[in-house]
Order: sequence, then C-alpha cells, then structure tokens
Amino acid sequence: MNLNKDDISQWADDLEGFKPEYLPVKCFSLLCFFQLKGRTTSMVATNLEPIPNLSYTIFVPHENRYYLKEFRGYDLETLYQYRPTLTFSGEDMGVENLRRYVHDGRVWLLFTHDQVTQISVMLQRLWKSHFSIEGKLDYRTYLELLKNSIDLEDYRNYGKELVGYKTVCAQYERRIRELWDKAKNKN
Repeated sequence: MNLNKDDISQWADDLEGFKPEYLPVKCFSLLCFFQLKGRTTSMVATNLEPIPNLSYTIFVPHENRYYLKEFRGYDLETLYQYRPTLTFSGEDMGVENLRRYVHDGRVWLLFTHDQVTQISVMLQRLWKSHFSIEGKLDYRTYLELLKNSIDLEDYRNYGKELVGYKTVCAQYERRIRELWDKAKNKN
C-alpha cells in the first residue's frame, strides 16, 4: 500500500495506491456498508449488521486525492434511514457527510480479501436459499433486492394508515420478484 501521510490524514493519489491490501469497490448505495448476520438469508433490517473493520476512501476532486477513512459502524437506522432513535438524535455531521459523499459517487469501499470471500459466500448462500441450486447472486442485484426488501419492511411498519398501502406493498413485492427473475435469467 502506497499512502501519503500528514498529522491528520492518509491519502493516495489514485485507487492503485490501496492495492494489494485492499480491493477498491465503488460504493453506489449506503447499504454497501452492511452485510447479513451469520448464516441468515432473510433480507430484513434485523438481520443486517455493519461490515466489521471496513475501510473506505473518499475522493476529493479539487485535491485529486483519495482519503482513507475507517467506517464507524453506524447502524441501519442511523446511516440508511437517518431516523432519530434512543441512541441517535437525528443530527450527526459525520453521517450527513458520508450520506452526501455516497450520493455524489465519491466513495469507494476498501474490502480486504477476507471480506470479499465472506461477501461471496453470502451471495452464494442467498442464491441457494432462493433457487435451491448452486450459483451466486450478483452483488448489484443483491443490493437492489436488499434496498427493496428493507424499504418494503419499513413501509409496512410506518405506512399502514396511508391511502394506497396495499398497492405500494404490491409494487415492492413485484419489483423484488422481478429482480430475482432477472438474476436467474442472467445466470
């Protein structure tokens, strides 16, 4: 790893500076920071946990640098839903900045080889649990499925009294089915 350092930060001039210790992967969703717990295959909020010991880099265009950061292990309610809870006030500049950087497309996750292996095994387990055959779910498809599943669960919890509740739930369920069908046709 070829990093530059000063008193407060570490950076690389390009993504190649993080190799071979890390594999940089573009972060296009806040859900990239989470994985399913243990051997679970049900994509619900209670089965998600932050990926342990996860590093990421933020690209700063005006300096043309990739700054190395350590993920603080925010939970799903805090980072993805940004909802006040007993342990989160609803205002945190670190969370707001990370959400903004991901939305702007300036974040790359830095996976270790062990983390890549764990995610790969999880994707194989999800495929086998859904289709009962050997295979591996595509990572982007997994994130889309996860997003739709989490959003559906959240809508079921908070949207029961809204007009069109059943229609919206049916749309989420149809989208989840379409994603599984698309994944099966791809393989």
